[in-house]
Amino acid sequence: MFRKGIPMRKYMVVFLLLAILFTAACSKTGVADATQVASETAGDSEAAEATVAPFTSADESCKPYNLIDDLLLQPVDANVPAVTDADFIEGPADAKYTITVYSNFTCSHCANLEPILAQLQTLFSNTVRIVFRYVTTGGNSNVAAQAVEAANIQGKFQEMKNVLFENQATWYSYSEDDFRDWLGEQAASFGMDVDQFDTDIDSETTLNKVTENRTGVDELGIYGTPTIYVNNRQYTQTRSVATFAIMLDVMDISDQLLGDCPIISTDFTKDLQAVISTSKGDIVVDLYEDEAPNTVAYFQYLAEKGWYNNNNIIISTAEYSISGDPSNTLYGGPGFAYFNELATDQTLNEEGLLVSFNQLGTGYNTGIFMLTKSAVTDFTGEISIFGKVIEGMDVLNAFTDRPYSLDPAEPFYDSITSITIFEK
Repeated sequence: MFRKGIPMRKYMVVFLLLAILFTAACSKTGVADATQVASETAGDSEAAEATVAPFTSADESCKPYNLIDDLLLQPVDANVPAVTDADFIEGPADAKYTITVYSNFTCSHCANLEPILAQLQTLFSNTVRIVFRYVTTGGNSNVAAQAVEAANIQGKFQEMKNVLFENQATWYSYSEDDFRDWLGEQAASFGMDVDQFDTDIDSETTLNKVTENRTGVDELGIYGTPTIYVNNRQYTQTRSVATFAIMLDVMDISDQLLGDCPIISTDFTKDLQAVISTSKGDIVVDLYEDEAPNTVAYFQYLAEKGWYNNNNIIISTAEYSISGDPSNTLYGGPGFAYFNELATDQTLNEEGLLVSFNQLGTGYNTGIFMLTKSAVTDFTGEISIFGKVIEGMDVLNAFTDRPYSLDPAEPFYDSITSITIFEK
């Protein structure tokens, strides 16, 4: 995800930008809302910048924060119908995460979502299932829904759904008669009994299913498509493989959260050091409790609570290594975000610096940190330097290179086993 020659700061801004923009959707008519499209376009622009006040400050040094609850998912909606055998389901029945998608075959944004969901299910094949529920708005959207119901009778639901979305631009403006002829051609290409398909598409059973489905959509109050629920919690942010993957990985550490803001003390009377024990050996860091007392205090709290135990080295390059997030995404956190003191010298021009690192903007620090191996050339933005390696640079330099990746199959080579803070 981090590419050579591109400042890291661009990547820090990307997720925040996407998060504050509404994702484009199709209305009940199947036509994209103009204001939503404008937002989507703005989100794609490299020139778009977000002006956001610091989340925490010296006066308010900590606030509860959870990426899932505060940004990505709404509370559980008890009105979302339970998954039944009547649903169109892909993925294991015992999946940890159920992504329920209300989609309209005539909605372009719904068509764009399909390959994203396919990639997501490939990445998380053992933990994600997709439940597809169609939304009808009359005309060809109804005929398309009837077609997938008819195809499902012959075990060809997935094939029909895919061909409808992949060729949406082709059949969208067809008359109903031309559309039905086209559907028959697709059924034949799948090896279906076309006569049976033609009968089933207009059968009373099929028409009743479409009507019942529309009733359920209206009762749930869906006003645009695609509408997405993750374990019955509505998802309203940008639709991308990366954002969905981050969400799932951060949800996976929900049982490790430490709760709301802790009571900490910055009244240090002695010099503090940290032993960062890793799979390659120990790294000893002199902590800057005088220059960055708040940052050091929270680092100490997280270390003593075991937050850093068995953390992977998420990124490792010739210039730096990054860790401190059990979700391995750089977006996970202990349940709160804290203020860290900004370094006077906003450059990382030497080896062995311990740097507070966050992805979401000023004041959203959640314990992620960077250790520099040399001068860092591809990092710009506000930083907090709160320590210096005094022993173990050989250990730090021994970490295997690893690019940023959200692919669960991408291996991790090194890890932090624990961090111990002690008085010198």
